[in-house]
Amino acid sequence: MGKLVHIMIILACFLVFSFPFELGAVDKKAIKAIPSQGKQTISDATFREIFRDYLCQYLGKGKSDVMVSRLKVLGNKSVPPGKINIRLFQKDKRRLEGYVRLVAIISVNGVVKNKVRLSGWVDVFESVVCACRNFKKGGIIKEDDLCLVRKNISRLSPNIVTDTSKVVGLMVKHTIRKDTCIKEWMLGKPLIVKRGDMITILAESGNLRVTAPGRVLAKGHIGELIRVQNSMSNKVIYAKVINNSTVSVDF
Repeated sequence: MGKLVHIMIILACFLVFSFPFELGAVDKKAIKAIPSQGKQTISDATFREIFRDYLCQYLGKGKSDVMVSRLKVLGNKSVPPGKINIRLFQKDKRRLEGYVRLVAIISVNGVVKNKVRLSGWVDVFESVVCACRNFKKGGIIKEDDLCLVRKNISRLSPNIVTDTSKVVGLMVKHTIRKDTCIKEWMLGKPLIVKRGDMITILAESGNLRVTAPGRVLAKGHIGELIRVQNSMSNKVIYAKVINNSTVSVDF
């Protein structure tokens, strides 16, 4: 009785801190009966399958995109006869890629009977954005410069880019070689104005519109506040970059 209470407490902890995966009743083909002992067991192959199903569900991937290797099943003991249900929980908050640990709570006829620890190496495959040519620092990314290549993202950095629309129009911050997987830190907003550029300072309020010539005192991107000098008053102010010839100020 005390052992059962202990298991129930552990289950409650997982319900609070983990993400449950309800498998439901286990297929009878996956259960091996032991008539002489009046018990039944679940095969390690079944645990491999539900381990993978859990990953596919929470990663939003198909089975062809997820590979599990070096799976370890610890604590897989026989349980009494009856209807077996399995609930899976993530043991920690790590990414579900690389080394992954899960816990399976086994219940028979609604009563918790065992806890099985699962761990294995998970490879996840996805199409990622790669460079179709060499890029020099300062270049602007165009759609034709990119291609999607299926890669094992479990072995790549978490900031890898998977959507070409998110990088088209950005500026290359570092030299990028052909076939390199694009990462977020490699790119930035393109410079629209640079120090010394002559621009128009625009101030608007309702139907009132005032403009003045000015000079850029610091480089900037679209939407960024930069220092500019009003050429008529020589006053230095902060203005928002609208385009390569206009900045705006509050009026």
